[in-house]
Amino acid sequence: MGTDGGIGPEFPFRPWWGRISTLVVFVVVLFVISGAVTAWLRISDLQERLDTLEAQTLAAESARQDAIVLAEDLATYDYRDLGGNFSTVAARATDRFAGQLRALTDELGPELQQTRAVATATARSAGVVSADVGKAVVAVFVDQTVTNTRTPEPRVERSRMELTLIREGGVWRLDQAGEL
Repeated sequence: MGTDGGIGPEFPFRPWWGRISTLVVFVVVLFVISGAVTAWLRISDLQERLDTLEAQTLAAESARQDAIVLAEDLATYDYRDLGGNFSTVAARATDRFAGQLRALTDELGPELQQTRAVATATARSAGVVSADVGKAVVAVFVDQTVTNTRTPEPRVERSRMELTLIREGGVWRLDQAGEL
């Protein structure tokens, strides 16, 4: 045994409270580290959720703006250039909807030409029903001013349209349209 009361010069004697305080410090450091890791993980998760929510909000507003233009284009036509009117919409539609639009134009075109139908649409309001970054459903309130040989005085028809848009190649494309 050494002269200073320790076990030897290599291992000096430490009182029991010295060993316990080292253990307490070690446990506190472990709690602080685990707390910091837990906080970092929660902050990372919250940031990821915030980024997702922000992306959905931006996508919803972008879809709403595009739906307004598409609804106006869809409800605007002139018997003198039906192909031109509807080709504008078909260019911004999915292949499926473009095919449906061509069939509808072929079906209704002769009647619209016979009655010399002209319609101009104005979107009054639009709201997102549901949206994520790849698909959106938008309700659009449209006033359509219509003239034809049956009613030569312009009349306003108010309608509500529900448009389903799909994001393809960074562009919202019209996939479905219906009345509410």
